[in-house]
Amino acid sequence: MKVFTTCTRDCPGACGLNVYVVNGRVKSITGSRLHPYSRGFSCSKASLYHRRRLYSGSRILDPLIKSDDGTWKRISWDTALDILSEKLLECVDEYGSESIVYYQGFGVRTALRLINRRFFNLLGGVTTLRGTLCGGTGQAGQELDFGVRISHDPHDHLNSRCIFLWGRNPSVTDGNLWRIIRRAVRQGSTLVTVDPIRTLTAKRSDIHCQIRPGTDQYLALALSKIIIEEGLHDTEFIKRHVDNFEAYLELIEGFSLQRLSSITDVPESMMMELAGLCSDGPASMITGWGLQRYRDSHMALRFIDALAAVSGNIGIPGGGVSSGFDEYGAFDMGVTLEKETRKISMPLLGRELDTLESPPVRLVFITAGNPVTIGPNSMRTLEALRRVPFVVMVDHFLNDTSYASDLFLPATTFLEETDLAGSYGHSYVSPVNRAVKPLGNSRSEFWIFQKLSITMGIQGMNGSEKEWLELIASGLLDYYGIEIDELLRKPYRNPVPEVPFSNMEFPTPTGRFTLPEEITPEGPETSMRLLTVMPPEFIGSGEPESMEGLLRIYMNPSTISEMGFEDGEVAVVESKTGTICAILKPCDDVRRDCAFTYRGGWLSKGNCINAVIEDMESYPGHGTPYNETAVGLRKIRGSGGSDHSAH
Repeated sequence: MKVFTTCTRDCPGACGLNVYVVNGRVKSITGSRLHPYSRGFSCSKASLYHRRRLYSGSRILDPLIKSDDGTWKRISWDTALDILSEKLLECVDEYGSESIVYYQGFGVRTALRLINRRFFNLLGGVTTLRGTLCGGTGQAGQELDFGVRISHDPHDHLNSRCIFLWGRNPSVTDGNLWRIIRRAVRQGSTLVTVDPIRTLTAKRSDIHCQIRPGTDQYLALALSKIIIEEGLHDTEFIKRHVDNFEAYLELIEGFSLQRLSSITDVPESMMMELAGLCSDGPASMITGWGLQRYRDSHMALRFIDALAAVSGNIGIPGGGVSSGFDEYGAFDMGVTLEKETRKISMPLLGRELDTLESPPVRLVFITAGNPVTIGPNSMRTLEALRRVPFVVMVDHFLNDTSYASDLFLPATTFLEETDLAGSYGHSYVSPVNRAVKPLGNSRSEFWIFQKLSITMGIQGMNGSEKEWLELIASGLLDYYGIEIDELLRKPYRNPVPEVPFSNMEFPTPTGRFTLPEEITPEGPETSMRLLTVMPPEFIGSGEPESMEGLLRIYMNPSTISEMGFEDGEVAVVESKTGTICAILKPCDDVRRDCAFTYRGGWLSKGNCINAVIEDMESYPGHGTPYNETAVGLRKIRGSGGSDHSAH
């Protein structure tokens, strides 16, 4: 039997998949050509999903309660729901509903997950999350410029004469976009990658601009300066549709090209070349999440937006600044019955759990997330969660967060669910169809919250999966004149503009594009900046089997040598936040002033890099500035007969 479904993992692809089932078991997974965007593509993470996760020997298939001695005990669903119901009602009665924190992670963000939020709002409105661990900062910046964050359809990049990949590595993290870009290059487009690391994408680009980390806004300003001073700017667009141009000009005049080159470590000759490519458009700017991992990432996006504006690349085919899509954009958010309630910072979770009062946090409910592993300052998050009287998690594995949890509810995988999936990498809404029955006693989040509402006597949660999906996707169904069964058969595109702002209308207060009037002051020099990137082997928090071995830190060979270390030596990596042991590996692709490693390793396995990442919050957007952390290296005592630090 072949089942068409969609990958729901935290990836921009949301690829269509063919799942081959024999005697009730998944035998193989391949890409499906039925999906009009992914068109048969499937990465190794998806094609091996049934082996690594669905049928993993580490997967938990029964509800568990933690005993007083810290061991887990298997219980029935009835018992688990009774315990949870009692705890939730106790919190509401004694402290109010905001004493409950609902942490919805980014592991899965499908249509029926909106019903989770409905449950908590029917309960009275609980404390929910503020901010993100990924792209909220950049989105906030674009909203200041355009009034809204809207990206060009990925296929529109085929109309670009030049494509800028800014802090993005799609050859590793977005195979569908990479396929489109490679096609554009074959048609004659010039590909530019701006990245502190010589990534696989950078190696396959026509130009790699190996910028100093965190200085992207100054590079964008430099290119705009060249374009304006050379008289290559779009004077008509600026006159008719842009605010703050005079202030922006004054800002530009305050910097010499030599100074901007010094700040960014990009040669003036390369700046001239990039400015020429940008002005000789159409040129598209595709920004990544690596760009948004700094305190002032909103300013990086704002100055890239400004570059697109002054060079005449707004509202035209093959132009624009594309940073992502809203995976819930096609859905009716009204089903959540959203309330204005207290927010807790996702980037500062550990800190705020300890400090929230009136009411204090008495229960944390976690779905689709492993905050101890994925969030910054892992130890602080773990310790803060341990101090919460009751923590419940819904997951596949006993991961790092389970060490602070009291109740574990076993979740189904997307191969065992029926749902709809949007995407933050394209504009299609795609079906999620159950390929096999839920293994063991695993249950979907939809099932859990419906059963919990019955146990607690909460009204307004009844209805089948299909009935709720029909309501959530009603706008899309009405637009195409189809029934829900048709949407569960094949993907349909959310009818957003393929070329945003082609009508030159911007939903800003003045109806015009807004240029920035100031730039963030240069930050202090850091000894060595640590950059964390997505590994090629897994997405987000890894599976237990992929967590073995010490973490590897990649640095320029000369940096390792100058610090007094050797290839393969185990060193202590330390920051203001914490320490971790890691193997030092030389890599010519890394700048001499930074190091990089892969994120997603587990604290309990000794390879969680977030143990040293400082917990900070960027504003606006409430993002997570992972890349602001500076680290040093220290010899392990007894290694070479010394114990000293190198910074």
